[in-house]
Amino acid sequence: MLIPMRPLQLIAAFSLLTVNAFAQDASPDPVELKPLVEAVNAMPWQTKFDRPLLVEFTATDPHSAYVVTQPGVIHRVSQAADAKERTVFADLTDRVYANQDWEEGLLGFAFDPDYANNGMVFVYYSEKTPLQNGEMYPGKKAKSTRQSVIARFGTRLENGVRVLDPTTELRNLIVFQPFGNHNGGTLVFGPDKMLYIALGDGGLARDPFGNGQAKESLLGKVLRIDVHAASKDQPYAIPADNPFAKEANARGEVWCYGLRNPWRITFDRATGDLWCGDVGQDRIEEVNRLVKGGNYGWSVMEGTEVFKKKLEVPKDLIAPVVEYRHPADGLSITGGYVYRGKAIPEIAGCFVYGDFSTLRIWAVKEDRAGGKHEVREIGRAPSQLSSWAEEPDGELLMTCFDGKVYRLAPVGKTGG
Repeated sequence: MLIPMRPLQLIAAFSLLTVNAFAQDASPDPVELKPLVEAVNAMPWQTKFDRPLLVEFTATDPHSAYVVTQPGVIHRVSQAADAKERTVFADLTDRVYANQDWEEGLLGFAFDPDYANNGMVFVYYSEKTPLQNGEMYPGKKAKSTRQSVIARFGTRLENGVRVLDPTTELRNLIVFQPFGNHNGGTLVFGPDKMLYIALGDGGLARDPFGNGQAKESLLGKVLRIDVHAASKDQPYAIPADNPFAKEANARGEVWCYGLRNPWRITFDRATGDLWCGDVGQDRIEEVNRLVKGGNYGWSVMEGTEVFKKKLEVPKDLIAPVVEYRHPADGLSITGGYVYRGKAIPEIAGCFVYGDFSTLRIWAVKEDRAGGKHEVREIGRAPSQLSSWAEEPDGELLMTCFDGKVYRLAPVGKTGG
């Protein structure tokens, strides 16, 4: 999977991929200099994790990192340099569907902003169901045995440490999934304490139901919901200032749309801007800065190219900040973070991202006024790059499918 979105083994190199007749990239050519960064094992005494996808932190437990794995286990790992032990914070394998060759599993995890007081956490996981009919756009139906679950759990003390209590599940949102790929999966609380949820277009290939452009559908979107208004009768509220909250033919949860498979979305801790790596179809991977009500084009567009030529191109499309092409540059983007650490000053304020397949890592400095964005290749990942994480001090981690967690460090230095 990268999960990001081409199935785990890129669906056997993704048989639908076409690699002919490449157009010139509309983004600036990346500057290729000597590598700025290298990957340093951030947890050198730890044994391998089973398909790590995420690392999260909480100020309530400042000496631990929480490593999320695709099969459904969340590990609490000591931040001590020589820590060998780890404990299980959550084991949801009894309810998580994680097909080894696909893009499903425990995909998202977030601590509640008020975790210190309420002990609540949120997860996004894939679930196997009996065969069901799902409403698709426009007025079509699909049959599937899959759905995505966004759920809240409480925690309890066990042997003096806090762990997830699986008996406390409150399902905030359930989304029917017609296929097993393009699940998105990020859960992240914004500066406004609203929960933002990244959902792919429903999968297969080429967005067969047109979900990306259909505001009536939750698929192919980033959603914004108020989970703090949750109860058993009302699992979440739609914020009144959501862009389509009062639009008759739209889902009020939608924050922005026209995405194929956002992997992942992250907030810039300095500015509050929301960034996204959106996985492409045949030719283009893209980086987007997401704004309220924004339309990012899929599946009328793939990046800056028209994808479905029989459809009218909307006038309000927002072009990628940067894009790169198949197959030489990569096949599946793994979106990262705007770098706000201190160890690598050369990329301060740049959005850092990589490619799951080619392992290349780039940094883009957005020129919001003039559009002359600066892109630089800064290094390579050591293995298939499944996700990024941001440490409390702003330094960046990478989770890779060799089972390790790495820290991005200046070349020739230990990186801590």
